[in-house]
Amino acid sequence: MIHFLLCFNRQSKVRLSKFYSTYTPTEKNRATREVMHQVLSRSPKFCNFVQWKEFTIVYQRFASLFFVMVTDCTDNELVTLESITKFVVVLDLVFGNICELDLIYEFQRAYQVLDEFLLTGHLQEPSPKEILRAISDAEGMEKSLLVAEVLDQHFL
Repeated sequence: MIHFLLCFNRQSKVRLSKFYSTYTPTEKNRATREVMHQVLSRSPKFCNFVQWKEFTIVYQRFASLFFVMVTDCTDNELVTLESITKFVVVLDLVFGNICELDLIYEFQRAYQVLDEFLLTGHLQEPSPKEILRAISDAEGMEKSLLVAEVLDQHFL
């Protein structure tokens, strides 16, 4: 099970975070700080897995962003690493070459992709095509609701 997901830059600025286990706000802040310190202090020559408390930190760096999933020690690290890669591929497809500014200015879409990809800490949909279809359906519905709202305001 994935306990939480973080995406942050080299300056320790969190750009995306989602917790799937119950933590208090202070525990979330402490865990975020500790995980960022563990990942940022490692040399690029080291592997992408770190044992931390009773969890395993699995991370991958894409350009200036680190994508991190904290999982149970019994979970397969390579599957988690592949999940991170697949998540970034879907973000690339949605945003067209994902960058940090996309996560800052269009964070709603990034969380929408994450919610389509993971559900309660488990992989929900591994197919990028299905995730893109669900996102485009949701955007189409949102646009139709906005048009209906504008028409109601002007013609009532």
